[in-house]
Amino acid sequence: MDKPRRPRPAEDREIEYLICKQCSTPCYIFEMEGSTVTEAQCLVCGNDSRDGFDLGEEAGSEDE
Repeated sequence: MDKPRRPRPAEDREIEYLICKQCSTPCYIFEMEGSTVTEAQCLVCGNDSRDGFDLGEEAGSEDE
């Protein structure tokens, strides 16, 4: 029998960038604890709200 695929724990995923919700720019200046954004800053529009970003991996996952 095939074993069910187990998702990787969030702590094991490496997030390379975030996507700014205000201007849709990839942002590489951020800090995370586990799967939670603790600090982030968009250099294009100045957004620095922790809630103002999506994970870069999630933003493109619908296309795959």
